[in-house]
Amino acid sequence: MKKLFYFLFVLGIVSCNTSSDDMLENQQNPTDLEPNKAFVYYMESPKVSLLQPSWYYTFNYKNGRLVKMIGKFVKSENIWSPDNFYSDSFTTLSYHDNKIELKFSNDTYPTIVYTMENDKPKKAELYNQFNELVTVKTYTYESGKIKIYSKTYTLETYYTYYLDSNNNLIKSEKLEKSGGLDKALTTTTYSNFDNSKNPFKKLYLLNDNFYEKSLSNNNYRKINYTIQNLQNPEYLPGSGNAEWTYQYDLNGQIVLHHPL
Repeated sequence: MKKLFYFLFVLGIVSCNTSSDDMLENQQNPTDLEPNKAFVYYMESPKVSLLQPSWYYTFNYKNGRLVKMIGKFVKSENIWSPDNFYSDSFTTLSYHDNKIELKFSNDTYPTIVYTMENDKPKKAELYNQFNELVTVKTYTYESGKIKIYSKTYTLETYYTYYLDSNNNLIKSEKLEKSGGLDKALTTTTYSNFDNSKNPFKKLYLLNDNFYEKSLSNNNYRKINYTIQNLQNPEYLPGSGNAEWTYQYDLNGQIVLHHPL
């Protein structure tokens, strides 16, 4: 009787773990795609509105792991100034037990250290050029939902990502707070998914845009978003949208970089 109880107890644990993992797919699956080039337009939009043929990232892998990205996009803070892309900037990734360290060349915040658990981020720590800890992010996983809490000094950000039964991202909410007071809420919906494998799975640690794109099994090709000013609720919400037209190869997989 004791043996039977122990067997059922272990089986129950395995079943629960499997159900949770189905909703939150391992981001470092050996069969994930490994794109070697990608247009900035495909990667950073809606920040980038036009496809620039000379603006593209390149990626290097070793033993199935991403080890380097070359290229850096910088969004202009001024509507009258153009965006910039630095083709000689690079990011390196090194792996140490349950830690992944990212180093960014020519950056005010050159280091991010991720603590991993079950091949998913559990915590991210961002350091400035003086090796001072500036930002800490913590990740929480639930069935069909991922929550991220980020704090930089008195600025706090709460991210919530919602996934459907096909493990595709359908909505996200980003609540920004300053000094404990609600500042802004951005709500984004994702739609028009294709049936292709997601080529962003191994790129998810590089920035927030890549992370969002990596969460789904397939690829969304349209987003709609609203931004509410919570400090001045009488203001009408801002809104916007973006839509992608990807190229696909003969196997039906996305081509992130292709001849024009």
